Amino acid sequence: MKIITQNEIEAGQLLFSPPTDVTLARERWKHRRAKKRGIFATGILAIFVVRLLIYVKTGTVLSPNIHFSSSPYFLPGLLILALVLIMVLPTIGLGKSPHVKFYPRDISVDFGSIRGLGPEVAEVQHTLEIFMYRDRFAKEMGGQARRGVLFEGPPGTGKTLMAKAMAKQAGVPFLYASASSFQAMYYGQTNRKIRAYFRALRAAATKHGGAIGFIDEFDAIGASRTNYGSSSAEGVTGVVSELLVQMQSFDIPTRSRRALNALFDLAPWVKRFTPLAPLAPNILLVAATNRVADLDPALLRPGRFDRIINFGLPSRNERIELVEYFLSSRAHTNDLDDSINRERIASKTMGYTPAMIERLFDEALVVATRDGKTQMSYCNVEEAVLTVSIGLPRAETYPPSQRVAIATHEAGHAVMAWASGKNRVVEMVSILKRGPSLGATLHQVPEESFLETRSDLHAMIMIALAGMVAEEVLLGEPSSGAASDLVSATQIASRCVGNYGMEGLYFSLGLPGGASHEDYLRVMNDPKGRDLLEDLLDKLYKETVSVIKIHRDLVAKVTDALMEHEELTRDELMSILPLAGAKVLDLRDG
Repeated sequence: MKIITQNEIEAGQLLFSPPTDVTLARERWKHRRAKKRGIFATGILAIFVVRLLIYVKTGTVLSPNIHFSSSPYFLPGLLILALVLIMVLPTIGLGKSPHVKFYPRDISVDFGSIRGLGPEVAEVQHTLEIFMYRDRFAKEMGGQARRGVLFEGPPGTGKTLMAKAMAKQAGVPFLYASASSFQAMYYGQTNRKIRAYFRALRAAATKHGGAIGFIDEFDAIGASRTNYGSSSAEGVTGVVSELLVQMQSFDIPTRSRRALNALFDLAPWVKRFTPLAPLAPNILLVAATNRVADLDPALLRPGRFDRIINFGLPSRNERIELVEYFLSSRAHTNDLDDSINRERIASKTMGYTPAMIERLFDEALVVATRDGKTQMSYCNVEEAVLTVSIGLPRAETYPPSQRVAIATHEAGHAVMAWASGKNRVVEMVSILKRGPSLGATLHQVPEESFLETRSDLHAMIMIALAGMVAEEVLLGEPSSGAASDLVSATQIASRCVGNYGMEGLYFSLGLPGGASHEDYLRVMNDPKGRDLLEDLLDKLYKETVSVIKIHRDLVAKVTDALMEHEELTRDELMSILPLAGAKVLDLRDG
């Protein structure tokens, strides 16, 4: 299969040459509609001509002359009609499809404006091509186009954006609906809304040659029926069953075809005609969720959502691409044009979604406006990272003794992060109150990491313990500020013991996916696991004490600098700490 490049994606190039099957179907529908309107108009004109000829010839006007207001049944009938409408109309409205229809002219997003999703864009592009050339794909190659595609991934990874780009590229209506909008309080109304939505999809696809339906947060109506009995006819069971039926029934005959077939069955003189077969409308249903494991398995079988496209977090190169794209439309100073600073931003945003990176630059612009500037700089981006990850700084006046304790605590974290790994970088140390934190130390590995070694995890535990240890070594006693650090250290250590088999327990106590809270409880409740957990934490605590004692003078220097400046950047820290080659700690052997 041909590989589509980014330039071809931006230009909207497809594998097949135009015209597309969607375009041809739309034109055929327009011709049929024009023909029907012409026949109807001809019939109306014929009636007026006949009436005119009769009037010219006989002078008789064919028009009824009935006065309803003079009838004794007029007012009671009007009252009964009003009561019926009052009771029926709200019920009809409750079963209406909750979708919002967008036409290609209403959508400003295309594949060229999507960054950081190269493989996903290519896969969606191929799916869209098969959708647009469905008839040719079936006749020339013998295949069947996909009916449903499921976008799965964390929030903010571009699932809705991708669906809009699909509708823009295909040139067909885009029917958007959130799954929660289908839910109703009255029995059966949810199923009616689902039927109405698919009916609107079929009508739009018949009229325009194709249609794309998009249901966001699909797990709200597609949750698994495993834990529900058959008595739950509405609830989860009935809704999922309705979805299964509708997705398998894209080829339901239209009302006009059903009426003609009914005429063929009733009228004996037309039974020699073959009933009209239903035409399967060209529909692509796209759903998005970040909880694919909660969906009913029947929805994921072939013929329904038989293609799952995963939208993961962007890699380092993809984040650099996103940084360049978002900066291109935002006012910034020359220092943000430096490739080194852009790479540093990509490193700082490890774990960010595309939406989070875009929001980061908007926050940096807000920070710049606070300083009376009209352009953001690299310093503004750094401040925005702190604001997004920790919170806004607050000018808190600590008592002198507590100020020293907080500065010593954060200095211990920073020195331990510097000493515990040759690839770890300390980005910032602060004793300003941000959110619930009295201080903060940001450190990370500059390179993309997909695995965690035993020494890496041990280093993270020691960094978490270093704040408390620094207070003990330099001030004589710890404070309550180490509470969250102990939680972090215990959770990391529980993964080493119960999930990864690194500490002598070779059966797993963990859960698939490593849910830290549940894993922590399982390790704590297992006698052997708890003993190994305590031994690991005790061992690393003693190692942390020895490292802090060796680098006691560095902890004191960083503490003094924090007392003076309150926040230290990466460059300021490097002026205090020795070069990486001067480190004395090596944790490669655990």
